[in-house]
Amino acid sequence: MVTGVPAVASPVMQPAEANLRASLAKMVDAGQSPNAQVMISRRGKLLIDFRLGHLDVEDRAALPTEAVFRLYSMTKPITSVAAMMLVEEKRLSLEDPVSRFLPEFADMRVYASGGLDDMQTVPVARPVTVRDLLTHSSGLTYQFMGNGPVPQYYRRYGAMRDTAVGRQPGDAAPAADLDELVARLGKAPLLHQPGARFSYGYSTTVLGALVARVSGMSLDAFLKVRILDPLEMRDTGFVVPDAQLPRFVTLYRATETGMAPVERAAASEYRDPVRLRDGGGALAGTAQDYLHFAEMIANGGNWKGRRLLSRETLAAMVRPLLPTGGTGLEETQFGLGFAIGDARSEAMGGLPVGAVSWAGSGNTYFVVDPKSGVAALVMTNILMSGERTDALRKALNAAVLRLRD
Repeated sequence: MVTGVPAVASPVMQPAEANLRASLAKMVDAGQSPNAQVMISRRGKLLIDFRLGHLDVEDRAALPTEAVFRLYSMTKPITSVAAMMLVEEKRLSLEDPVSRFLPEFADMRVYASGGLDDMQTVPVARPVTVRDLLTHSSGLTYQFMGNGPVPQYYRRYGAMRDTAVGRQPGDAAPAADLDELVARLGKAPLLHQPGARFSYGYSTTVLGALVARVSGMSLDAFLKVRILDPLEMRDTGFVVPDAQLPRFVTLYRATETGMAPVERAAASEYRDPVRLRDGGGALAGTAQDYLHFAEMIANGGNWKGRRLLSRETLAAMVRPLLPTGGTGLEETQFGLGFAIGDARSEAMGGLPVGAVSWAGSGNTYFVVDPKSGVAALVMTNILMSGERTDALRKALNAAVLRLRD
């Protein structure tokens, strides 16, 4: 099923949209993805807007215009912007020790050797800082990032939140709220010394807790007042209310033969009104909402005359600071909350040079090209990786390249 609002196609836009539609339709038609919604604008003008597939494949319901998707880690850039607002206001410094505001992070230790039951640790050489959290160089990880002793510790002692992503049989009960998760992470060994390298994990979750402690507001309240409301992100939040339920997509998992449902709307964790407010991966929202956020990034911190961050602060956030150290398309440069494309990533069909982005584990993905003002995103909700994820991202990256001035 292909739906959307046709636009007047320019000679540049027409092949960009046609190629993008064809690439994503191939995945949907082959049963490799339940749906896809694409929105691309340039300097605030909507150029491409279409939808493919279904809200729920089994009941054949068409994907609505304002479908609500699990954003998972596409929450991270929003929380990073929230933290940088406090830096701009001088309520935080990038060099502040996290323990200044979260005493749970005092006296952290670092994994040195041994297995889970005979683990040896050493003291941190220096405290974890706000900058470490923003750059994912804190030494925090996720329980599903490999099967080494540190992820095993997370699973044994419940240093995790309750989510369909990465859960394994035998995991301890997850933390009930953000404060409990921070306390458990504060007792866990770090994967490496603070600042040593990029390691994906709960850094932005802790950053969200920091925003809450410093602002004196709950994280969801701060995000609503300072980011979501100014950007008119009306359908974005940590909980999917009754009114949005008919638009909330089913979550699928990739299988060898296609895909299988993992979490349907009515039984979703997002329906729990007291679920953990994880600034690293727990928002849900629409493509239209997230496009507003992406347009703000593309426009140097301003959206429709509403300035959220200074142009200088945004420029600092999208300046390369360290490599992610991943493989394939996952290997990019990283700044303060954003991946940044370079010649290597562009040559592989990955992030274009100078463009910034991030993705969610449900295969939501956005790209912003600050130079041309292009803001682009593709939304779906399927837990998949490897070639399928690469194909989805390459399709959007290619469209962004075509739409550059």
